[in-house]
Amino acid sequence: MFNVALAVLLLLLVAPVVTNFGGKPWYVQAFFVFFSVPVFLLVAACLASATRPGSLGRAVRRRRARKRR
Repeated sequence: MFNVALAVLLLLLVAPVVTNFGGKPWYVQAFFVFFSVPVFLLVAACLASATRPGSLGRAVRRRRARKRR
């Protein structure tokens, strides 16, 4: 439940940027795009963790095991 709430909160923080995107100079739009990409990745990670608890931890352990080989 916490992960879903965190994902919703992050989306609410980015939503005003998306709705007021038009009419801004190109450099402001570029800043918002570069800022939004990590936020959307966090939202995806939160939702993945909410749907399958522990899946992100298992993925990290598998990745570390592959690096050790």
